[in-house]
Amino acid sequence: MEISLRRKSPFGMVRGLMRVSALVFVIAACGGKSQTPDAPDAALTPTPNLTREIVDTSLAFDVTALTATATITFGPSADPGATLEVGDLEIQSVKVDATEVTFAVAAGKADLGLPASDQPLPVTFTYAYKVHTGFSGAVPAFTFLWPYYCGNLFPCHSDPSDGTTFTLALSGVPDGKTAVFADAIAMEAPSYQVAWAIGDYVETSFGTTAAGTEIALWHPPAEANNAALGGANLKAVFEWLETTIGPYRFGTKVGGVSIAWPAGAFGGMEHHPRWHVAKGSFQSEETQAHEAAHGWYGDGIRIACWEDFVLSEGTVTYLAGRALEVVAPTVGAQVWQGYTNELANLSGSAKVWPEGCNAIDILKDDLYQNAPYIRGAFFYRAVADKVGADKVDQALAAFYAAHGGKAARMTDMLATIQSVTGYDATACANSWLRSTTKPAPGPCP
Repeated sequence: MEISLRRKSPFGMVRGLMRVSALVFVIAACGGKSQTPDAPDAALTPTPNLTREIVDTSLAFDVTALTATATITFGPSADPGATLEVGDLEIQSVKVDATEVTFAVAAGKADLGLPASDQPLPVTFTYAYKVHTGFSGAVPAFTFLWPYYCGNLFPCHSDPSDGTTFTLALSGVPDGKTAVFADAIAMEAPSYQVAWAIGDYVETSFGTTAAGTEIALWHPPAEANNAALGGANLKAVFEWLETTIGPYRFGTKVGGVSIAWPAGAFGGMEHHPRWHVAKGSFQSEETQAHEAAHGWYGDGIRIACWEDFVLSEGTVTYLAGRALEVVAPTVGAQVWQGYTNELANLSGSAKVWPEGCNAIDILKDDLYQNAPYIRGAFFYRAVADKVGADKVDQALAAFYAAHGGKAARMTDMLATIQSVTGYDATACANSWLRSTTKPAPGPCP
């Protein structure tokens, strides 16, 4: 297939991007029935409860034995029970402290016999997991969970709006190999952000931003030249994002990890703060910048519905081009020319911003393709041509300040653009994001 500047297509069929990685531990509590979590009664019947929120996920894997322990901390709930996606996990036990919890598994989901509680309730799972040959869980050298395969690695909620903090530990890493992953993420993150990579890795540092964030790339020794190319302006891009959009919230050391995805896969995945990039795309400054920008949009702000995919991918495609044209104008001009070429190759009927909320399957309904990236980026470019790029920067910063660590919709972005710039971009958004007629690049009307 034709490979573009950036798009990540681990499935070898579209061009996309994404990212993830980082984890930690924050528990919130409020409201409810008792002052301490009720111990579960072994007689409690497993009860579906799709709304019981996960507030923290603590994971420990033995990557040789393919066994794991996950402590899932649920938030307070006035209703009993809980439901988690468990994919093809082989669950051995479920406990609250030493008390066994009843559970029932069907169709890749587990219902739990939990009491209602006004306090956070940690539930510990021990289980075995499987190696997957496709992009739907763990493979020997890396993990890949986007968009809804987290249940093949740990009990989870894959709804993109659902955020949890994480901790992650690995054991059983083969001798002579290095595991690259983030052991903690303190801000709520989507389930697909968890990731690790295991291989023959060395680290190349690119310095520290003014805000104190160290920038690095992890790669096999033979890929040092590709790392130098891909990271040439990465510190400057990251510093521009921190200065212009807002503080980075997923740690003080970040960067990309080279992944030997199977042939035909390219681009990256937003596993902040250790995003993954296909070996063949590692030298691309645009791919590295795109994945970096997901620390603000896509990870830093989650999408509320799969239909809001453009809020993640269109925004960061624009931000990658915008940041590079500021810090490295020649590179930035090349990136925007590449976007223009990609726009010309898009079908006008390709989905960009469908109506509804989680009424589609992002893979089966073909939203995961290039149109949300490129038409999304040109929507922001059209607004910038109308009101000024600095005004769009301010709108993106205001949106991040208001929604960082939470989920949001593209309609929220339009409201923020109007509030910050005074321009109602609804008609422009409809033209770029919903019309089956592709607009020509240029200012919004």
